[in-house]
Amino acid sequence: MTPQTNKGKQGEDFIIKIASKTFLKYWCYPNPKDENGDNKEICDLLILFNDTLLIICVKNYEFKGTYNKYFKKTINKDIKQIAGAERKLLDSNRTIFIKHPDREPEEFTRSAIKYVFRIVVHLGENVRFYPLFGRTNRDYFVHIFDKDTFETILSELDTIPDFIEYLDKKENAFKDTSAIILPKDEYDFDPIAGQQLQEYSDLKLLERKQKLIFISGTEYDLLAHFLLHDRTMPEQIDSEKLGWAVFLIDGAWVDFNKRKEVLLKKSRDKMSYFVDEFVKNELLVNPNEGRIELAKELLSFSRFDRRVISKSFFTFYYSNKNRSSTSISRRYWKLNNVGFVFVLYPTNWLDLSINTILDLALKSFCIFDNYQAKKMILIANKDDLTQFRFGYVDSVVQFSKKEEREIMKDAKKLGWFSDIDFSHDNEVEYPDN
Repeated sequence: MTPQTNKGKQGEDFIIKIASKTFLKYWCYPNPKDENGDNKEICDLLILFNDTLLIICVKNYEFKGTYNKYFKKTINKDIKQIAGAERKLLDSNRTIFIKHPDREPEEFTRSAIKYVFRIVVHLGENVRFYPLFGRTNRDYFVHIFDKDTFETILSELDTIPDFIEYLDKKENAFKDTSAIILPKDEYDFDPIAGQQLQEYSDLKLLERKQKLIFISGTEYDLLAHFLLHDRTMPEQIDSEKLGWAVFLIDGAWVDFNKRKEVLLKKSRDKMSYFVDEFVKNELLVNPNEGRIELAKELLSFSRFDRRVISKSFFTFYYSNKNRSSTSISRRYWKLNNVGFVFVLYPTNWLDLSINTILDLALKSFCIFDNYQAKKMILIANKDDLTQFRFGYVDSVVQFSKKEEREIMKDAKKLGWFSDIDFSHDNEVEYPDN
């Protein structure tokens, strides 16, 4: 392996490690190949989750002071690779198979894909400016991150829903502009770099005759603005159709992380990782179709929603764990049209009894709630939290009247629907106390 090849491998491993930790390894396909075709590598990393595809290319090329050469070797080259990967995956007239490291080759189901996000990560050090985004030859938007930006943004937006919301709103905000990001301090900007920035800016203005935006700061400074303004991009982006503008946002990320409400959010978010750990340790250990569907449903919730789910579960658990050894505790509530059934059952119950009771719990709450939830998730455990059980209904369908009567008759024999816990604490994402 040559030094440059080794450097490239190190760069890919760095990105794959971050993405796998953030989005869980199960949905990350490092260095996927066209298994039944030319067997060539498609890109550096695919993330495939539900109807969303992320195509990621990485370049770990040493920056030697010449920006045009660096951009050609990194950004431009990877944009071409992304365009080729997208054509192969979505436009091919033949079936494509890709392989996950832990599974056999599987068919890439292009008909399932509704959303595509394209990302280039360049890892060169001491780059003082670079384009915020690029475009493929079909004019598709390509996000461009440096090493620090990719690592920082994924540490903050560490769920697929949160990350793709940011990518989507960034695309919509900047789609009719050109933008250059200047991540270094002003004193670190030498005359040679300044001259190259001027030449690159002039080229960008001539290239598309669109508004040119200079962002003085890192992209995570831009992220701080986004999070502080109800997840919206700066209004100035749309203020003019042509010309140029400068966003002075240096230090916004540092200031953001000092705010009281942000520190409180991070503290309260710790409980939200119960959902992530539940998926990783309960659903993905011995995955089957049902477990994977439930895992995807839970991971479709944002970090804040996962906090709400976790808080509700543990509030329920600590309120009921010391009840009688013959008692069954239940909580029911809804989030985003998904019904949640939490159950605690006695530690001495046999499996057959437990399975019957949990099946009854799911069915009876569908009826009791008049089928308002579109999906149902059940999470249950013993009073001592030593063994999780779970259930999932991916499409709630109304039972016949006869079935309803039989289900509710069994539920009432157990004394249900007389003391159900419907309580659900109000929660804000950025608390002030």
